[in-house]
Amino acid sequence: MPKRDIATIEAEAISKKLARVLGDAEVEKAARRCGFLRRRREISPAALLIACISALGAGAAAWLADILRTFNAFTGKAVRYKPFHNQLSKKTFPIFMHAMLEQALTKLAAPVIESLPKGKLAQFEEILCHDGTSFALKDTLAQKWPGRFTKVTPAAVELHVTMSVLRDNPVAITLAPDKESERPFAPKAVSLKNRLILEDRGFEERLGFADTHEAGGFFVVRGKKACRPIIRSARDENGRRLPHLEGKRLKWRILPRHLVDLEIEWQINARRTYWGRLVAIYVEGKRNRKGYTYLHTNLPRTTFTAHEVGKIYRLRWQIELLFKEWKSYANLHKFDTAKSPIAEGLIWASLLAATIKRAMTHAAERACGIPLSTQRAACSAKHFLDAILASILESAASLLTAIRSAFVFLAENAPRAHLKRDQRTGRLAMGLRHAGTA
Repeated sequence: MPKRDIATIEAEAISKKLARVLGDAEVEKAARRCGFLRRRREISPAALLIACISALGAGAAAWLADILRTFNAFTGKAVRYKPFHNQLSKKTFPIFMHAMLEQALTKLAAPVIESLPKGKLAQFEEILCHDGTSFALKDTLAQKWPGRFTKVTPAAVELHVTMSVLRDNPVAITLAPDKESERPFAPKAVSLKNRLILEDRGFEERLGFADTHEAGGFFVVRGKKACRPIIRSARDENGRRLPHLEGKRLKWRILPRHLVDLEIEWQINARRTYWGRLVAIYVEGKRNRKGYTYLHTNLPRTTFTAHEVGKIYRLRWQIELLFKEWKSYANLHKFDTAKSPIAEGLIWASLLAATIKRAMTHAAERACGIPLSTQRAACSAKHFLDAILASILESAASLLTAIRSAFVFLAENAPRAHLKRDQRTGRLAMGLRHAGTA
């Protein structure tokens, strides 16, 4: 099938999806369901939503007035600040924005990365990353959103995010005060059957490891330097036994200066013990000091070598890139507002803007057959996003034209820079490829 036909199919598909998420009728239904809209006013929910996405996703928005000016530019109206502020101050504003984000994550999702047919990762239904990112709010919001560092940032929030590596997008996002522990927001073990999850040091928990393994799930989790399980067996990178380590408690000082693959015994409580695998990857530190990255996993040694466990864990970096994209190119930051509904609502609006941009980038990638950079697309969104948003308020025909133009722009200006590196050491290194490619 010629690329022209594929581009047309993709343009029509993404235009229908965007209309189902951002179309006037759909947005109004959602606004009524959550109580944000009770009777029609000069500020319609759809136009407000479009203005938020444009201001937060295609420019630098430091003040609420920036969103107001964007709203007036899209609608041709001259709404004043106070009535606009009153709409955003509603308690239902964050509920409405969160509902629209959930619709976007559900309706715009599509496969972006897939495993090669005989690849080792093909056995997993999904590959997930989970982590959190935090940022400060205005100090006056400390009572509702208390931060961990009370003297420096009295008010702060943390977004707890579960991301699909294969869809290159979040699948679950929870907002909580930064003071709260992050572990309760991780995916439950029973939800991880036939799935692989990648997590950072904050989620090192032997009980969670045992529960995930018993539920049929798989994990690679970075460990803390202070963990002290008993080493039951030890092998070097070539599979040779290291008997002098066996029976000892894990301490980085006793490990050799190379990769070590360990079987460990770790007491959970008086009645339960976790038996697992730990890969210690040696990293040369400053001043010739020894340093190790500990990776807890239940991936079988017969299938995944210790080196491959390390390669798989690098996929977790995708969620860090997502956080970077949100904060750098979707205005996810502290707004100068003492109103909690506005602060929370704009957080959801920022994530919605980022989700829309990623959806467009993924659609352009499929249409053009060129692997694209979501970071490059996100930082150049002002050149294509506003035309799409304006067309959503106008007509389906103009929307298709705007999407086709966006595809051309992204193909020319947002291709991934290091395709060979992606396959050698990047996210494609473990037998993955861009969906739909040969």
